[in-house]
Amino acid sequence: METLNFKEEKVQVLTFDQLKRTHKENDIMGKPLKGIYHYELIENISEILLSHNLKMQIDEIFAAQNKDRNQPGVVVLPQVEQQYGQNAVEAHVLRRVFANISIHNLDTDEFTSNLVATFHQNGIQVGFGNMVKVCHNQCILGADRVISNYGKNGMTIEGMFNTIKDWAQRYDDIIMPERETLERMKNQVVEPQMLLAMIGELTAIRVAHDTTNQSIKRSGTYPMNQAQISMFTEDLLVTQAEKQQITVWDVYNAATELYKADRMEIPNVLPQHVAMTEFLYKYMG
Repeated sequence: METLNFKEEKVQVLTFDQLKRTHKENDIMGKPLKGIYHYELIENISEILLSHNLKMQIDEIFAAQNKDRNQPGVVVLPQVEQQYGQNAVEAHVLRRVFANISIHNLDTDEFTSNLVATFHQNGIQVGFGNMVKVCHNQCILGADRVISNYGKNGMTIEGMFNTIKDWAQRYDDIIMPERETLERMKNQVVEPQMLLAMIGELTAIRVAHDTTNQSIKRSGTYPMNQAQISMFTEDLLVTQAEKQQITVWDVYNAATELYKADRMEIPNVLPQHVAMTEFLYKYMG
């Protein structure tokens, strides 16, 4: 019997087979509560990529618990445990799932490409772009590389699949220019005073989003919360001390190291990533 235990670890790694075996959450008509099951989302994306001759594989699948009392990220069904055993995979309802799907057609020693699919209480998100091989840091270089079925720009699930088909058709034309942008990041030096200005601005943005003072309050998604800013700052100060000179790439890499399913809330991974990219573009000239 295979088991999961989210009381010991709130984020756990699953295989695709395990994900398929978890309990399916349906509406009163017996249909998927979110319009599609999490594993079907991954299956459909995989089929699209394969149909466009893209060499894909499912790298990692994370599931996460959260503190939502009404819709927790993980629910264990006692009646199913009676059949399969305590903490059996089959007894789990998973509402927060994050999947990394890598695409290897244009791999180099440093980069591969990647499609991220997230399934959570708010809905579904998908992001597309390059990925750093050694650390699995996703590179999302703009809002047009993230889609969802909720929010201001939400689309239907069918519309999302059509967008993924478009990305697959234009794979080379998307990935290669993005790599040129990443090279520009590597070549642009960030002077010490500029780094301090970046950290200060990120803090100011965070404060303006979280404040209750309506005269300065900002809406939308901030690039980092305060805990992330602290980790980001420490990482960059260490890098600066070691290398003497840092680049926009170092700054971006320090941020993307934080934007992972096992380090933050899954629904925030892609929106914060986009916010950070747009923030950095202002400093790139």
